[in-house]
Amino acid sequence: MVRKKSKSELEMAEIKFRSLLDKRDAFNDEANVSRDERDTLNEERRELNEKMQTLKEQRDSLVAEMRLHKKERNECQMKAKELIEFRRKKRKEMGGNLGANLDRMRTDIENLQNKQETVPMGLKDENLVLEEIKRKRKDIEEYEKLFQEQERISTDIESLDDSINLFFQKADAEHELVVKLSEEAHIIHEKIVGLVKEISHLISESNKKHDEFSAIREKADYYHNRAMEMREKILSKRKEKREEAKKARDLIKKQNIETREALDSKEKKEKAADDALKTLLEKGKVEMK
Repeated sequence: MVRKKSKSELEMAEIKFRSLLDKRDAFNDEANVSRDERDTLNEERRELNEKMQTLKEQRDSLVAEMRLHKKERNECQMKAKELIEFRRKKRKEMGGNLGANLDRMRTDIENLQNKQETVPMGLKDENLVLEEIKRKRKDIEEYEKLFQEQERISTDIESLDDSINLFFQKADAEHELVVKLSEEAHIIHEKIVGLVKEISHLISESNKKHDEFSAIREKADYYHNRAMEMREKILSKRKEKREEAKKARDLIKKQNIETREALDSKEKKEKAADDALKTLLEKGKVEMK
């Protein structure tokens, strides 16, 4: 039976390293999905912000125009009220009904003239009647002057009435524009309120996605750091293995050198002995038995 060779510590570390990298990459992919979803929400929010800004500008323009018409309306109403007060004072200046008084005074003169012409009377009484007629004619002259002034004031009052009506008509027209612009501004404002709610929702969802992205990224960073630690361990093991292999090679090399040196020394000794023997033989100092 063939026994399965067990994995070395370095091989186990490399397997663990690859596992950590795979987990890191998986969490990075998941984090990227959350980041893309967050960025999509932020882009939607940006587009809605631009749309809301455009609506705000439209609303503010309508409100500014409405304020101008409101100011014009208020001024027209104020001028109309001022003219109404002025007309009241003019009417007060007119006093009573001068026309009726003049008619009554003319009738009195006619009655006196008829009396003077038809009723028998003494000279004294007739002179009294004539004096009364003269006095009343003088009063009529004064009243006619007052009546003319009253007529002029009445004409002024009629002109004031026309002006007052014109101011009120202008105020009504301005008020209609104020109401119309106010309604348009309100419609746009309601749209802005709706966009604010949408943007608020997008911000909330974007924050959730960002928190989700950060949490997943932390996990990815955790496995990345673990992988880097394992990488350092693997590099250290590989270095130790290289150093051990180098030591083994150096030891073998040293042994080979020592062996060669030993062989060389033995050969040199044997050669020296042979050379010495040869020299002795050549000199005849060695006898062969």
